[in-house]
Amino acid sequence: TAQDASECFEIYEPPPEKFDPCVDKPVSKNIFTTRGQAHKNGCWHCSVHIWIVDTTSKSILLQKRSVNKDTFPGRWDISSAGHVEKGKSIIETAKTELAEELGITASDGDLEFAFIIPAEQFCLGGCNAYEHVYFVQWKHKNESQLSLGTEEVSEVSWIQTTTLLDALANGDDKYAPRTKQYVDAMRAFLQRCCD
Repeated sequence: TAQDASECFEIYEPPPEKFDPCVDKPVSKNIFTTRGQAHKNGCWHCSVHIWIVDTTSKSILLQKRSVNKDTFPGRWDISSAGHVEKGKSIIETAKTELAEELGITASDGDLEFAFIIPAEQFCLGGCNAYEHVYFVQWKHKNESQLSLGTEEVSEVSWIQTTTLLDALANGDDKYAPRTKQYVDAMRAFLQRCCD
């Protein structure tokens, strides 16, 4: 479903100064609050990011965020993403978001975990979230097999991985921003899987 200010999120401690994206995990405060309050107050919570990659063409699927989104409306962004609601697992959330936003049914084995990034984006118009990042290898012939959830996604497009990484590293405002740590970890992961 589309974003709902009353969704309930688990709140986490802010990240330590030296957070290793391949090893460290968020630490829960054992407190819950609504999406609206978490975003209004800059509370740390969890989200999932799923990038769909075509390793043959070295390209990645982007979604254009609906103009009705509460963070970074109208910008190009992750293939599929969402916040982790109370009582749902990271993997369950990832599979739900793929189905809702793109009409893709994924199994646990389709999702390859890459890293967790603490993204402090509250001051940029976003939110403070531990972003659990996964990659899915594209196995289809064309995009006609996608079914866009138009409440959240206005369109999709493929882009070369190097073009996307350079745009994110340079802060191109056509794209939802990603931290330097995120871009560096993503570049390293994609070099391993696409080369």
